[in-house]
Amino acid sequence: MNTAKDKNIVQGKPADRKRSCLGCLGRGAIGLVVFLVIALVAGSFYQTTASASDLKKYPPPGSLYDVGDYRLHLFCTGEGNPTVILEAGAGNPSIGWSLVQSEVEGFTRVCSYDRAGFGWSDPSTSHLTREQVANDLHKLLQVASVPGPYILAGHSAGGEYIRAYAREYPSEVLGMAFVDSSHESESLRYPAKFLNFTEYQLMTQKICQFLSPFGIVRLIGLWGTFLPEALMSTDIGKAVTSTLYRSGYCKAAYAEATVLESPGQPGEPGSLGDLPLIVMSAGAFNENIPNSVVTAMGGPDVLAQVAQVHDENQQELASLSTSSRLIVAENSGHEIHWYQPELVIDAIRTLVDQVRSK
Repeated sequence: MNTAKDKNIVQGKPADRKRSCLGCLGRGAIGLVVFLVIALVAGSFYQTTASASDLKKYPPPGSLYDVGDYRLHLFCTGEGNPTVILEAGAGNPSIGWSLVQSEVEGFTRVCSYDRAGFGWSDPSTSHLTREQVANDLHKLLQVASVPGPYILAGHSAGGEYIRAYAREYPSEVLGMAFVDSSHESESLRYPAKFLNFTEYQLMTQKICQFLSPFGIVRLIGLWGTFLPEALMSTDIGKAVTSTLYRSGYCKAAYAEATVLESPGQPGEPGSLGDLPLIVMSAGAFNENIPNSVVTAMGGPDVLAQVAQVHDENQQELASLSTSSRLIVAENSGHEIHWYQPELVIDAIRTLVDQVRSK
């Protein structure tokens, strides 16, 4: 038979064990916090070191100019008039134009630049609208003493930006080249499953902006799942990718996407009158997309619908001017200036010759 003292000892064992378990949990939580802090510090160091290495390997080819709230990177080569201005697609740096610029500089002056937050330009403090991008470019060209009027060439969303420039500064535009340009109202035309994919991309960019400073995005090679392998393996592709893994890239990409994914104003894109215009459309639009991306889009059937809307958009863009020409790049995916740069170069040469002959 247990005594009172024995009962107290027996009854005290569960409480002792409970306190012991709580102590283990407390030590475990502290250990986890310490581990996470060490991991984040290590990741931050890795990101900083790798970004510095990328910058050393791929330094800005041009110069930075103050346009007010930030500096923009501009790279001009060649001589002669008119000057050609190259506008990159959404989230893309100016170096993506290298294959085109290196040839166009042989027959006229040509400039590529980075919008705020991309390539080697400083980040913006706000979400830039199409009109603000056009105003930034106008300031940049003035500050850098690059006189107009110009021939504008824009890839993807760059087509929307140069159309905004033409609306804001019509007297400064002599001709335009759309390189598989996006359409201001395309978000109203694509199938619902594809729009779900674009929402997934937005979410990825939103999460990415918090993970990127700690090297996680770089470590998992996130952007390699979105870009065609054939492009990733080239020197230019590697240079482009190096800019995508910088700490501030995802924030800029998310800000830009939230603006571009919203529907355009009624009636956009507006008429270009008789402005010389060459529209280049990707003929292999659905053949150069990674399988993982096709699956995320909703499968081949959805991709076929997207391709149909894409082709219709290109035809509509070509109808914006009474002096236009539509060229289908049969062997190109979306990045025609990478797959078939000679088509873009020839189109720009045609516009330059047309302007010079007047």
